Formats: sequence, structure tokens, C-alpha cells
Amino acid sequence: MTTSPATSVGIAMCTCNGIAFLDAQLRSFTDQSRLPDQIVVSDDRSDDGTWEHLVEWSERVRSSTGIRVALLRNEKRLGVARNFEQAIRALDTSIIFLADQDDVWAHDKIAVMASYLETHSGALLAHSDAILIDEDDRDLGQTLFQSLYLSSAERALVQQQRFFEVYCRRNLVTGTATAFRCELLALALPFPSEWLHDEWLAACAAAWKAVAMLPENLVRYRQHGRNAIGVPTGRISWLAAYVRRAIALPRDRYLERKVSRFGVLHQRLVETQFARADALVILTEAEQHFIRRSGFPRNPIQRVVSIMREARTRSYQRFADGVAGMVRDLINR
Repeated sequence: MTTSPATSVGIAMCTCNGIAFLDAQLRSFTDQSRLPDQIVVSDDRSDDGTWEHLVEWSERVRSSTGIRVALLRNEKRLGVARNFEQAIRALDTSIIFLADQDDVWAHDKIAVMASYLETHSGALLAHSDAILIDEDDRDLGQTLFQSLYLSSAERALVQQQRFFEVYCRRNLVTGTATAFRCELLALALPFPSEWLHDEWLAACAAAWKAVAMLPENLVRYRQHGRNAIGVPTGRISWLAAYVRRAIALPRDRYLERKVSRFGVLHQRLVETQFARADALVILTEAEQHFIRRSGFPRNPIQRVVSIMREARTRSYQRFADGVAGMVRDLINR
């Protein structure tokens, strides 16, 4: 562990018709025990009064706190990932926090996360736990990390700081609970269309250096019917979400998407030469797992043989959804 002087902190926030919950989030920015140095809000062509509210709020904050506030407004909607990229590019701070329009930050969120990154030079990105709340601010009785339902194997990898191997299976990072060093952008920008911004940043950080998973609940993460992404709450909801995904995305498209995403990441890591050698090995193994599955024969007997051969490599457990992936390969043709 090394100690460095306090660094500058910025918030990249995106909005799109978020007037219903906007005030609570904006107040939580200026109620921080450590105030941000800069806030950039990129609005994706809101038409519900969000933009007008932001203009009034920014003028008040500039005069009362001295925080540098910049507002960007899109003439055409960019979508979540591109909108975040625009906001991030407009910041000039050492540490960048991502913010949604409908959550509420804990009073010490910036202080805790910025301090961690300042005192752990090997960590490029940190993400925290969060309390899940509903649209009426009621605690849903579950935290963000609990809702992810990490397997025993995933928990072991997390404890060993082997985050890249976890990310080759699935994402654990949620933007609203994330902060990262600006140097990560040398690898991560521009964001590819195949990935969401937060999972892409996490994968890039873990492939290059280290990621920290902080246990503190530093966000009240709101779940409501209009979440752009959100998380499943409750085990029944998690299972239902899995079934919906399996039905909505046929096997061939699922495998094609996996191969494409890994290919994009592999190309970026090779081109930039930032990645560790072990990360490239893991990524290649993950790619090859999905490529092999894409080539499984249609003949039922031959397919079963291929599935069993793949199972012996333990790739289903490492990079997919275990037995569920085997069943998908067996019946979803």
C-alpha cells in the first residue's frame, strides 16, 4: 500500500427524462463529506423538465460551492454508453465517479472511494456495495452484492483478486457504485458498442492492473420500472430473469454475442499492449470455449459427445453458466 496526496475528483452523470428522482441524487452530490471538484452532466435530450432543472441547479451550485459544473445536451439521443463516454471525456480530474440520475449517494461515498484509490496505487477501479431501494425510498432488504448471488467458485476468485477471470464469466460492476483512475481511459476509450460502459471499464481495469470490491454500502440504488439496466431482486426474480434471457436470446445468437464481445476486448488489449500476459491467456481460453460451442454438430449424439468433451475442460464452469450452459447446448438448437 502506498499513500499519495489528495487528487482531484469528478462526477460523470447522465440523464434522460429523470425528473422524478433527480433532486435526491443531485443533493447527495453536494452533501458529500468530500465535495467533488467537477461535475459533468450529459443529458440525452430529455423532454420532461430535466434539462431546465439541471440549468437552475448548476447555477446555484456554482455560486454556493465553487464546484465546476458543466452541462451537455444532446440533439440526438446517444444511448447510455455513448452518453457516459461523452460525460467522461469532458472531465479533467484524476478520479472519475459514474452517476445515474435516480440513486442517492451515501454522505461519505466520495471520501471512502477516493481515499482507497489514492492509497492503493495498483487499483485502477473500485466499486462498492449498495442498498437496493424502491421508487418510494423503501429499503428492499437486499444489497447489490447479495443480488448478484456469487457462486462459491466466484467468491474464491474474488478473495484471490482474480477479477478478470470472473469478468470473463459475468459482470459484477455497477456504474453507480464505481470510481476509477483517469489513466484507465487510455485503454478503455472509445467504448465499443458490444459492451456496456461499466462492464467494459471493469474488464479493462482487471486485465491491466487491479480492481477493488469494497464492502461498504455507499449508494442507495433505486430499482423501479424505468431503470435503464437495474438488477434482479429476490431469488425468484433472479431465476425468472435468467429464464427470460435464455428465451429472448437463442443459443446461436448468445454464442455469437459472446464471441464478438471477447473478440473486441482481445483486439483492444493487443492493440494497446496494456494487458497482463495472464489476462490474455484467460481471455483466449474464454474465446475458444464459445467458439467451440458455436461449432457443435447438430446431430444429437455427436452434440452430446461434444458437450461432455467440453465439460471435461471445466470451461462451462469457468466462463459460462455451468450445467445450465450444457443444457442450453443440448436442447436449444
